[in-house]
Amino acid sequence: MDGLKKETHNYDVCLKWIPNFKCNLNCVYCWVKDLRNTVKISEINIPDLIETLNKTEKIINVEIGGGEPFLIPNLIEASIEITKNHFISLQTNLTSGKIKKFSEEVSPERTGYIFSSLHIKELERLNLLDKYIENFHICKERGFNIGAFVVAYPPILDEINEYKKFFQEKGIILRFKPFIGEFDGRTYPNSYTEKEFKIFNFNKKLLSENHNKGKLCNAGYNVCAVYPYGEVRLCFVIHKMIGNINTKIKFTDGLIQCPFKFCPCPIYKKDINLFIKAVKETNLKKVKSVLMKQLELKLFLINKIQKIFSSNSNNIILKYYRKIRKIRNVYH
Repeated sequence: MDGLKKETHNYDVCLKWIPNFKCNLNCVYCWVKDLRNTVKISEINIPDLIETLNKTEKIINVEIGGGEPFLIPNLIEASIEITKNHFISLQTNLTSGKIKKFSEEVSPERTGYIFSSLHIKELERLNLLDKYIENFHICKERGFNIGAFVVAYPPILDEINEYKKFFQEKGIILRFKPFIGEFDGRTYPNSYTEKEFKIFNFNKKLLSENHNKGKLCNAGYNVCAVYPYGEVRLCFVIHKMIGNINTKIKFTDGLIQCPFKFCPCPIYKKDINLFIKAVKETNLKKVKSVLMKQLELKLFLINKIQKIFSSNSNNIILKYYRKIRKIRNVYH
C-alpha cells in the first residue's frame, strides 16, 4: 500500500474484512457512520475462522478494518492465532489502549501492515493526538510496517503545512488519501486544484484511479471483501458471494472485468503485488472468455443488488451498497 514499506510478504490471498461499522470517533467526512448501529460488536469466532483459513490451503493476509477493529473484544487473541500460519493487517485510528498489548503479543514479522488513519481534527477535539503519536511509535519501534494516512479534507488545507511540520518533528511522515464526496458544492477528488495537488502530494493519475470500467481485476481470485456476518464476496461493490469466513471460501479461477464507471475500491490497486501474481497465474488465453462474461455479470448485479433482501445480513449489504452507489453516481 502507498506509504508503507515495499517488501512483500509471502501470502497468496488478502481478505479485506469489515467485522462491524462501530468507531470511537465521529469524523464529519465518514461516509459509513450512519451504518454504525446496523451491526453489533461481537467476538471473532476464532476456531471457525482458523479452520476456514487453513482449509483454503493458501497463506492468507486477513486485513481487519471497520469501523475500528480494536473495539472487537478478542482482536488480539484472534491476531495471535491467525499469525501462526497466516498474516494479519489492520486499518485503525490507532487510539486504542490495546495497541501496546497488541505490539507485544503479535509478531511484526507476521503482520503485513498497519494502515493508521490519522483524523487530526477529531483527535484534537477528543484530546487524543498524544495517544495516537504514542501508539504510532510503539508500533514503529517494535518493527511493524506502519504508515500515517490523512484524509485530504478541504477544510484542513490552510493548516496542512503546520500539521506536516508538527508531525515531522514527532517523527511521523504524513501521507494523504483523497477525500471522496462533496464539500461546499464541489465534488472530490475532481475538484482539487493544482495548488492542492502539490500540497497533498497527489499524482494527476488520482483523477482516474477510481474509473476502472472494463479493466481487469483480481477481485474474488486472490483479493476479496468480507462483510460483517462473514460473507465473502468478490469486492465491496460486486456482491456475488463465494463463501463465508467461518465455514468455507471458494475463490474464483480467473480475473473479472470491472463493470462500474466509478469504483470506490479499486480493490486490484490495494495490493498491487497480488494483482501481478493473479495475472501471472491466470492463463491469459482465457482472458477473452472472462471478458465475454461481462453481460452475465451485469445481469447478476441487476437481479441481486436491486432486490429487497429479507435477512438482516443482506439488509446491511444493501444499505452499504446504496452508500457506495450514492458516491459513485456523483461521477457518472
